[in-house]
Amino acid sequence: MNARAPRSRPRYPIPWIATYFLTALALIAGAFAVVWYLERPSSEFDYDDPDVAFLERIVISPTPNRGDFTRFNGGNWQALCLVGWQGRPSEGLSAAGLSEALAQALLKAHEEIAGDIQPSEFALIYADPPEKVRAVRLPHGFAFAHEGAVRCTTRAEPVLQLPVMHQ
Repeated sequence: MNARAPRSRPRYPIPWIATYFLTALALIAGAFAVVWYLERPSSEFDYDDPDVAFLERIVISPTPNRGDFTRFNGGNWQALCLVGWQGRPSEGLSAAGLSEALAQALLKAHEEIAGDIQPSEFALIYADPPEKVRAVRLPHGFAFAHEGAVRCTTRAEPVLQLPVMHQ
């Protein structure tokens, strides 16, 4: 009599299937993460900055050819300049009739960012009443200040025709 060895139950590759499933799941999740990272909007401009947001509202307003800066920086400003690419703010500052100290502070702020301004951009430079000066480089030169254009103003004249053109 032939004694047969007892048959063992068939072995199913459950651990291997689970390993393949988890690996596939990790690859799919990784692919989604890479796509999200590559497709996310990115910009060198801080659109969460209140100054940038104020100017963006002008661009999308029904009257983008008129900039009312009355409420800019919460109304807390005393002088501002819109400067296009390769613009020289000294011309606009003298026309605005600012004090020498304030004009120099605005010029210095412009000099710090002037090299970074691209042909499609413009700079906004402003001073608040304690004469703290801020310069911001922004896109949309087509809407605010064309190449070489400069316009400085004070709170006494907060409305500007846009874009500022080179005179």
